[in-house]
Amino acid sequence: MFKFIHAADIHIDSPLRGLATFEGAPVERIRSATREAFRNLVQLAIQEQVAFVLIAGDLWDGDWPDSAPGLFFIQQAARLGKAGIPIFVVKGNHDAESKVTSAIRHWPENVTFFGHKKPHTANLDRWNVAIHGQSYGEPQVTQDLSEKFSAPVAGAFNIGLLHTCLEDGTTTYAPARVDRLAAHGYEYWALGHIHQRQDFSRVGVHISFPGNSQGRSIRETGPKGCSLVTVEDDHTVTSQFEELDVVRWQELTIATDDAGLERDVREALECTVAKCEGRLLAVRLQLIGNLNSGQSLRDRLDGVAVEVGDVWLEKILVTPPARDSETSMTGALPPLVADEIQRIVETLQTDDSAVAEWMADFAELRGRFSGELGETEAMQALSEKQAFRDLLKKVGGQLA
Repeated sequence: MFKFIHAADIHIDSPLRGLATFEGAPVERIRSATREAFRNLVQLAIQEQVAFVLIAGDLWDGDWPDSAPGLFFIQQAARLGKAGIPIFVVKGNHDAESKVTSAIRHWPENVTFFGHKKPHTANLDRWNVAIHGQSYGEPQVTQDLSEKFSAPVAGAFNIGLLHTCLEDGTTTYAPARVDRLAAHGYEYWALGHIHQRQDFSRVGVHISFPGNSQGRSIRETGPKGCSLVTVEDDHTVTSQFEELDVVRWQELTIATDDAGLERDVREALECTVAKCEGRLLAVRLQLIGNLNSGQSLRDRLDGVAVEVGDVWLEKILVTPPARDSETSMTGALPPLVADEIQRIVETLQTDDSAVAEWMADFAELRGRFSGELGETEAMQALSEKQAFRDLLKKVGGQLA
């Protein structure tokens, strides 16, 4: 029996563009969260005495501004090395070979980066394990890399390490198919790229995404972490999710009014904080009721957040109770919700850094876009800022 950790999408030192524009944002704590989550991963590996650690792509968020992200990784890998734990990494779209031009040429001996030119197999004789993987050479990968992965090593526990959309044939961006993975003969497919935990296991083969290790914005809510996997002598697999995040993003919808505002928000925050186990809680409040919006509302609720504990209110949105005329079969959005979406669209027309961040996030949903827009328009919208802005204008026009 042995254990290993399956993690992905660490995004060390993700730039978190635009965060400083949020009032009262704990910028430094959120900016350092990806590092702290990785430290937690290393500590978990040592504590559980795992046989090895797998990272299925996007260890970094892009090219480094300096050597600090690489040096941080070396320090943490050295901790694993002292415990006799090797770490195996494939590069994904964010840290592809062509994108990250590392000045570091010598990595710790316990670190293996899979190459991008062809699949490679790493054999761990002590555990009778064969790990098969291939990194991205370019951010845009259009072929199913898994098709050329080696046949399983007979008698060994075979693992495929793959960064993929896994859209079952509906996309040409980082594609793969569940049925093909299941039929390849491996016992475990360690996937990365999708930031939500997902399980596609079949009889005799475990196929899963662990999600990212740390949420980076309100678009990545809920617990984040990695999979702690136990393999029995008969190759039976059990997988347990382990939380690693140090900042928890959460959206809360509360029906309230001016008289009960503080009480209702306090109760909702206290309930959520109790589940966060000491983490910083970053909350977007969606308030439904007849409320006086504006700075006075922010002041009232910021005070509640301070009283409750380690809470930052990322944004407060107010929606009046829906009237019959606003809830017709057409599914029209409430006016304030539509106004908020329109404001975002307008902001992204001029803010280059915000556009780049949104494009990166939407690229992870590329398969779904191509189904709605067609592959050509999807490729343009996710690779050209002006095309992305044109698409947003189209969305804004539909809301007008």
